[in-house]
Amino acid sequence: MSHSKSYLSETEAHQLYTGDDAAHDFDHILRVTRLGAYIAEREGADVEVVRIAALLHDVPVHESAATDDHARRTHHLAAADFARQFLQMRGMASAQVANVVHCIEAHRFRDQSIQPATLEAQCLYDADKLDSIGAIGVARAFAYAGHDSNRLWIEPWTAISQRTAKPIGADYTPVHEFVYKLQQLLATLHTATAQQIGAERHRFMVAFFSQLDAEMGIFE
Repeated sequence: MSHSKSYLSETEAHQLYTGDDAAHDFDHILRVTRLGAYIAEREGADVEVVRIAALLHDVPVHESAATDDHARRTHHLAAADFARQFLQMRGMASAQVANVVHCIEAHRFRDQSIQPATLEAQCLYDADKLDSIGAIGVARAFAYAGHDSNRLWIEPWTAISQRTAKPIGADYTPVHEFVYKLQQLLATLHTATAQQIGAERHRFMVAFFSQLDAEMGIFE
């Protein structure tokens, strides 16, 4: 089900994003928005709720988010609060506002305390996670590593155990991000549409990081 009235355009949403982090910039927002709408259409969800939730899911972007770990961990809650006030002022129906807010609150993988309880929240979660895997996900992982001046590789992904403590600082490589997060995302997807897309993207990541290990192994 979709609604004819639009409460937020992409152009307006773009003005809300001021950060320059390539892994979380407005290009990411647009990819999630369009993929979320695609999933919502095929799953019979409220496309407008998913579209607006996607456009707002990372705002307000904390200026300190790149260096403040607490701000990054709680960005979904700040964005949800912003969306509630913003959409109420624009006259969106209260039930839709509540759904958008829940979508945003439930989109973060590293906070499992709020699970996507509506189909729309599942669509946003799935779209956001699909943008974290596959070729785009690999590119984002390396962009983020470059932003933080992290090393590219230390050890093969198959040698890293999730049971051990994560490396900190420059030693946390994109390979670690793959092991600790990216390879887990496929199993968390909710919709059949996203699972089909995610399976191919997951296969690509496994092949990529295996090839990276093989090439890096030459120098050991």
